[in-house]
Amino acid sequence: MKIGIFCSASDNLAPIYYEQTAELGRWIGEHGHSILYGGTAQGLMECIARSVKEAGGETMGILPRFMYEHGLASAYADDLVLTEDMIERKNELMRRSDAFIALPGGFGTLDEIFHVIASGQVGCHEKKVILYNIDGFYEPIKLQMENAFSRRFTPLEYRSRFAVVDSLVAIQSELRSYIK
Repeated sequence: MKIGIFCSASDNLAPIYYEQTAELGRWIGEHGHSILYGGTAQGLMECIARSVKEAGGETMGILPRFMYEHGLASAYADDLVLTEDMIERKNELMRRSDAFIALPGGFGTLDEIFHVIASGQVGCHEKKVILYNIDGFYEPIKLQMENAFSRRFTPLEYRSRFAVVDSLVAIQSELRSYIK
């Protein structure tokens, strides 16, 4: 399975985020899956790529050309796809991935999550997004999503397009039940 990863490029995070990201990466690599990710040599992006590679998995970085020219490309990308901008990067990640795991991240990560969910809602694809709720990071988003469902801003049938999970075991279960 080609798993798109959305996550932070910050190098200034609490150790728990790196530890659980590395655990996820090892599992992905050991189980023959590959990742597609933002391709930078920073933060959780570099952590997930390194751990997948060290466990024998394959990685594809998708990086805007301007970031590449600023020396931000990860050495752990088996293949590096350069895009013209962030929008093309996001669309390439969505097009090439079978499913998505969102680790904690900032505005870029949130943009990617909602881009994929909204694109699926209007019929562009049927891919799932799994939000890895490390240290309760996605609790506010989970509450907002439930708020949108309960007030009928989002039809209930789209609830199956994403999951908010708290463990690697739950991620494994979600991926097993979703093979597209």
